[in-house]
Amino acid sequence: MKAPDKESSDKTSSPNSCNAYPKHNKLIIASRKKDTEKCRRYVEDYVKLGYIHLESNNYEEALNCFQKIAEIEPGNPKTFINIGYIYEKMDMLDSAKKCYEKSLEIKADDIEAILNIGKILELQGDYHHAVDQYKKAIGIASQDVEPRFCLAALYDKHDMYDEALDEYENIIRINPAHAKALYNLGRIHFQYGNYSEASKNFTTVLELDPGNADAWNDLGSVYEINNDVDKAISSYNRALEIDPFHEETNFNLANIQYSLYLSQPQSVNIDDIIQRLNFVLARNPGNKKARELLNEISSSQ
Repeated sequence: MKAPDKESSDKTSSPNSCNAYPKHNKLIIASRKKDTEKCRRYVEDYVKLGYIHLESNNYEEALNCFQKIAEIEPGNPKTFINIGYIYEKMDMLDSAKKCYEKSLEIKADDIEAILNIGKILELQGDYHHAVDQYKKAIGIASQDVEPRFCLAALYDKHDMYDEALDEYENIIRINPAHAKALYNLGRIHFQYGNYSEASKNFTTVLELDPGNADAWNDLGSVYEINNDVDKAISSYNRALEIDPFHEETNFNLANIQYSLYLSQPQSVNIDDIIQRLNFVLARNPGNKKARELLNEISSSQ
């Protein structure tokens, strides 16, 4: 039989040609759909198993699961982010960084991958390039507060307070209820001696999160500097109600009570102050301020 020429082939490939072998086509479609569903189930199973191993700190097994997912779905950037995270947990920072870079090859504007690279660069002491990463993320998502917070926290950590302050204020303009940015901004204002602004920041944090022991402690420090002893003691006590082991607050309360004792000996029990300082030192024998204050009290008796 003569093979069909091009013209007759074109006619066979008309819009109606899909009905030429309807049963065959349906079988192919069904088979491919089944294979796709099978792959999907495999991926879902590996993801679930991988997270179980990750939560159990079985990093090798978790890594194995996500690497299998990468074989099935090599174009999924999230898979490489997960693998990178596992490498981080295994302290294999260079391998983690390569995985995040692989994710960016697939999706160039993946903010999570960009930030993770920045965090690794920080851990490796490459602060200049970490800043570049965070700024890159801000350029892609200017209204996303996470890249700005990473940048602000890096500035803050390295005593670049003016730059940190600017970024914290940018975050608050985007999200006025960002408690961490408000708290850190309050700390910087406190260091700069802007106690009124610091007080406003800490008060706002406590309106958002009344259980924030650090904010109660720092608000107490503002009151203490402003010589509002009653409010300072009240704030320190609120902090200790939330966290009885808060080292700085225990010292601050002992310190202000000792100052009060020196001016009004009948108003404070000196044994309570000594007991509190011993409590601080029992938990942290290296606390120099507590040791010095305890020695001062001992020498005065």
